[in-house]
Amino acid sequence: MNRDSALKLKDGRILAYAEYGDPHGKPIFYFHGWPASRLSGLETDSAAKKLRVRIISPDRPGFGLSSYKKERALLDWADDVEELADFLKIKKFAVMGVSGGGPYSAVCAYKIPERITKAAIVVGLAPVNIKGITKGIFFSARIGWENYHRFPFLRTFGAWVGALEFKYLPFIGKHVGFQAKTDRKLLNTHSINLSSCKEAYRQGIKGPELDLKLYTDEWGFKLSDIKTKVYLWYGAKDENVSLAMGKYYKSQIPNSKLFIDPNGGHLSRTEHEEEILRTLLR
Repeated sequence: MNRDSALKLKDGRILAYAEYGDPHGKPIFYFHGWPASRLSGLETDSAAKKLRVRIISPDRPGFGLSSYKKERALLDWADDVEELADFLKIKKFAVMGVSGGGPYSAVCAYKIPERITKAAIVVGLAPVNIKGITKGIFFSARIGWENYHRFPFLRTFGAWVGALEFKYLPFIGKHVGFQAKTDRKLLNTHSINLSSCKEAYRQGIKGPELDLKLYTDEWGFKLSDIKTKVYLWYGAKDENVSLAMGKYYKSQIPNSKLFIDPNGGHLSRTEHEEEILRTLLR
């Protein structure tokens, strides 16, 4: 397990990544949520070792140890991932995007299908400009997602709130950031990896703030043009990312399959790690 590896990209930026699971196993690139970092890959470690899976978990630009990139587009992520895969001498691989990492999994499935064996979007954020798609998300988060694209100051505010909750006052972020009853129950019985959220703000708020813009702008491609097989996992009681988002992905991506946990919240995905990884290996 190596938590602080880094690659110098062709454009001079640093792309940091961590590895978990079996270093000799089949490769799966893991894309962290928002706010989070490469350290989120730890949640897959036990299942990955059992199934002999190699998890490669990179920091997005401006998160953790990866260089910030000012003029960044959502589609650029596939280029960084492909360069990292080349560096690691990995020809083909699966991708798994969790929560805010979901759009980045979709990007790779769309842009580099020749490299991707399968893709997973796990409680992943979908385009927020679809009518009714934020229904079920708790109030303050819904207000943000519906307005970040219109008011830049809200993105700054949202990023600062995230830093306050997870970097400076994690005991507050742990409870304020997850509103669903099922998530609250998990918070009381499981050890949640909050260090990953804190690490997201190592360089300040610029990286997380830009992510909020990219999520809520036009993505630059059509989900209907994705040819890769995509698996979707969502919780019916998730108040961070709505089930409507999973259903939207399913309606738009031709070769996709939706799994719904009827009692699941946002954190319930951690109870399905082995199932998700096993599906990506088939």
